[in-house]
Amino acid sequence: MRQTHHLTSSIATLIAIAMTVSCFGCGDRNLPKDKSKYKTVFTVPPKLKKPLVQAAPTPKPAEPEKPKVQTWVTKIKPVIAEIQQDLIRCRNEFMLPFQFKKMRRRDVTWVSLSEMDIVCREGTKKRRGAYKRILWLSKEHIGKHPALDRWISLGLDLSEHFRTLSLMTKKVGAPKIALITDTAKKSRDRILSAGMAMDKEARLIAALADDAKTADDPSVMSKELSLDEFKKALSERYDFFLDDSLAAYKRFASQSWQYPEMVKYKSYRLWPELTSKLLQRDRARIGKIKGLDDKAQKAIETYLSSVDNVVTAWRNSTKRYVKGRKKDTWTDKDLFEKALGKAQKAWNKQRVKFIGKRS
Repeated sequence: MRQTHHLTSSIATLIAIAMTVSCFGCGDRNLPKDKSKYKTVFTVPPKLKKPLVQAAPTPKPAEPEKPKVQTWVTKIKPVIAEIQQDLIRCRNEFMLPFQFKKMRRRDVTWVSLSEMDIVCREGTKKRRGAYKRILWLSKEHIGKHPALDRWISLGLDLSEHFRTLSLMTKKVGAPKIALITDTAKKSRDRILSAGMAMDKEARLIAALADDAKTADDPSVMSKELSLDEFKKALSERYDFFLDDSLAAYKRFASQSWQYPEMVKYKSYRLWPELTSKLLQRDRARIGKIKGLDDKAQKAIETYLSSVDNVVTAWRNSTKRYVKGRKKDTWTDKDLFEKALGKAQKAWNKQRVKFIGKRS
């Protein structure tokens, strides 16, 4: 009986649902056909014009920049810039504020000697210092460009004078403190003057075109040039070194062997090596000068011979400073300095005669 009662209830429920669904919407039969009479409940958004809804065109992907062709100039510029950064910091933070009065009183506690050595010369294990990088340049890149030749020469000069200054600051406990301090100050002054000269040469190197050819490039060596162009090149290459030859010799050797100074061997050896290399190349280029007569050729050869005489006088002095100096034959008088000064004077005379007076 219970099952029959539940079945009857379920059938009645299904019939009621079916009738409700069949009558859904029956009340709409008598509504008016004009829908405008209905009350608007929701606001209809205005239609937008086509240009306002157009999406922006997808931008084209940027073309990757073509890698720049590596040249000698693009490789050398960042090296020079990094070394310059260290040496400028060296001058500003250590050389300019150096307190020689305190050093004379045997006090160097105001400066970090280890940091000074790192910045000015030695570097660290992770980054080579200025001295080693300049020394590498002096072995691999001399003769490439006159401004770089001058920069390298000045850089070695600066580095070796810094070594002297650094050693003097570590000798404050030694006797003759006044001599120690005066030697340090003389070295510091040279560091400052060489550093400022390096700044000038570094600006010239930074201004070089990326595709500039080196002086020893075959295309440059084989190129014809006028006599005036050759004279200008000679002046640019030799004036710096020959004008300073006697003073440089005194800095590097003749007045640097006495205690507490020392011979600046790297700079002392580089000077004739660099000048000889330039001399050999310029002699090979004489045949490329346009319209050269016998008189002009003789004038060129005479000028280059005067350069060679200065180099020879410098090389002869190595017997005194490099080739086995003996204490029992050592004398305070330097016989080679006079010969070098005489050769320099003769060169200057030929320079004025062949190239002309300096402007």
